[in-house]
Amino acid sequence: MDTLTDFVADPWAVATPDRERVAVFSDRLDLYPAAEGGLFHSTTALPDSVGELLPVGCMGRDRLYVARACGVEGRSLRSVYPNASPAERAALGAARQRLQWVQDHAFCGRCGGPTQWYEHEYTLYCAHCDHRHYPRVSPCVIVAVHDGDWLLLGRSPRHPPDLWTLIAGFIEPGESAEAAVAREVHEETGVQLADVRYHGSESWPFPHQLMLGYSARFAGGPLRRAEDELVALEWFHRDSLPRVPGDWTIAGRLIQAFSQGRA
Repeated sequence: MDTLTDFVADPWAVATPDRERVAVFSDRLDLYPAAEGGLFHSTTALPDSVGELLPVGCMGRDRLYVARACGVEGRSLRSVYPNASPAERAALGAARQRLQWVQDHAFCGRCGGPTQWYEHEYTLYCAHCDHRHYPRVSPCVIVAVHDGDWLLLGRSPRHPPDLWTLIAGFIEPGESAEAAVAREVHEETGVQLADVRYHGSESWPFPHQLMLGYSARFAGGPLRRAEDELVALEWFHRDSLPRVPGDWTIAGRLIQAFSQGRA
């Protein structure tokens, strides 16, 4: 489903970069675009209030960094993503997650001592207790449940009232992704599944999810909506789908695959 982009989450993948560019975020972790409208700033034209530059990765032959700037107003990544390329989305998502990680782990969770950046490794190190903190990634599953020409969609209270999407949830410790698919769907909808199939993945930096996309065939059971998770739950025919997420999201691509008979 997903294709590789020219973003690599290794700042040293290119020994001699053509350019060095910076994704600048506000205190609220919204993106602050460059003055000329680009998503990234040149290292020679940064806001006066910008803080430390943290390495993120390489996009093509450019090395990318991320920094926070105080007192600026930015745009949420959710509003930027629809018009960004897959490589730009990957780079910006990685940048935001790096910044969130450094913010959340300024102090060691084991002993409370201050952490420091480990050069050439994505690690925050506590010299007091010799503990290393690696970036947090939270694996999730999202699944297109289908029954012939019908697709099961739900509405979340966190989404716009006319937006329908797929069932999703976090993988619990000790649980396989496929087991999480079956559990989450049963918890939120009451139905049983068969033919659980993996389709692809997507990094979702709100704040640090890794979405694993699946399709599954309905195998029985009456609909039983989890009222604390969903405000609505319905089956829709592939020819009359409601408003759903765009194809720049893994949810949108899974729904598109179903509507085109590929799920």
